[in-house]
Amino acid sequence: MRYYEDFVPGETATSQGSYVVTEAEIREVGERWDPQPFHVDPLAAARSAFGGLVASSVHLFAIRVALGSGSTEEPTAAVSALGFDKLRLHAPVRPGDELRVRATTIDRRVSSSRPGLGVVRSRSELVNQRDEVVFSDESAFLVERRTPTTG
Repeated sequence: MRYYEDFVPGETATSQGSYVVTEAEIREVGERWDPQPFHVDPLAAARSAFGGLVASSVHLFAIRVALGSGSTEEPTAAVSALGFDKLRLHAPVRPGDELRVRATTIDRRVSSSRPGLGVVRSRSELVNQRDEVVFSDESAFLVERRTPTTG
């Protein structure tokens, strides 16, 4: 198990797994959550500024969260996410792209209200098979401490 003490500021971890985005999934997520023509209609997408279907931001965020949860070989003793900031779209994600997460610990501190927990802040990047960053964000989350103290 990966605890608060295991998160070292400046340290980067890359997801063990990757995720291949399919056309069917781009269209399914787009139709349900972000029905823009460049997410759902291949012909309209071909005429768009993207020149073809691209994944929506909602889709990319979900992939980032799923892959980021397994960013190391050991599971994290996570309690809860606290928030997400600075979400950025850097490059389009197309059918067939293979994505993975690279997460860097920004900082950490012991929770002032719950000393058995720590707050970890990290920057995550979703990168494709060409190692291009396609999406990024910063997040804060609560993690159990290995040896909690009180007071």
